[in-house]
Amino acid sequence: MVKPKRSAVEAYRNIDDFEKEELIRSYLPLVKRVVHRLSGRLPKDIDLQEMLNSGIIGLVDALEKYDPKHETNFSTYAQFRIRGAILDSFRSQDWLPRSLRFKSHRIEMAYHRIEQKLGRPASDEEVAEELGVTIEELQGLLGEVGSIVMLSFEELGFGHGEERFHAEDWLASKGQDPLNKLLGHEKVTLIARALDRLPEKERLVISLYFYEELNLKEIGEILGVTESRASQIRSRALIRLKNYLRRAAQQ
Repeated sequence: MVKPKRSAVEAYRNIDDFEKEELIRSYLPLVKRVVHRLSGRLPKDIDLQEMLNSGIIGLVDALEKYDPKHETNFSTYAQFRIRGAILDSFRSQDWLPRSLRFKSHRIEMAYHRIEQKLGRPASDEEVAEELGVTIEELQGLLGEVGSIVMLSFEELGFGHGEERFHAEDWLASKGQDPLNKLLGHEKVTLIARALDRLPEKERLVISLYFYEELNLKEIGEILGVTESRASQIRSRALIRLKNYLRRAAQQ
């Protein structure tokens, strides 16, 4: 992609409609990259065209609000606006089945109750007993809720590569939610502290997924487990992280 001159982005509000359209078109590959990253963590039946349309809305929003005095890199700034618009669209459509949200909430609460009581990571056996299911059924549930748990972390501003740990402006735009405020100011310290509390295998999976940017199949090969099992481990780790962050926000 031939990147437009920075001056064109800065002058967006003052150029005519044809020039605006050309500028938007030149940044479509950026929108598609964000869509591709997000879609890889969501259910396979998600509508990619809807994601793309929402992403374009986010791109236009970024072009209209970009201020070179505060933002040094438009592409990085635009990624958060694009991703935010896609996630806002998901929330407004309530695209995830209520049954899946209910399952995710039940699992999160089970881990929360046990770990609050015991002061350590809950085992699969303990969580299965709390939920009244077998170990195999719990592992199936962890696989089912993987997409909704991942999405909740996307909503909190956690991404890959150049997106990582640079979402303060995007988070600030989300209002006064106490968790978002806390993450906006102390995210790196909190995440490091939360990661230290994870069991070793879960910490490794999170590191490989978010920092090394490996996919679940590659992570499974490293651990000697199936892709499905790697997904379950990631879900369990993210649930623990999410619970820890929520507790920190309430203190």
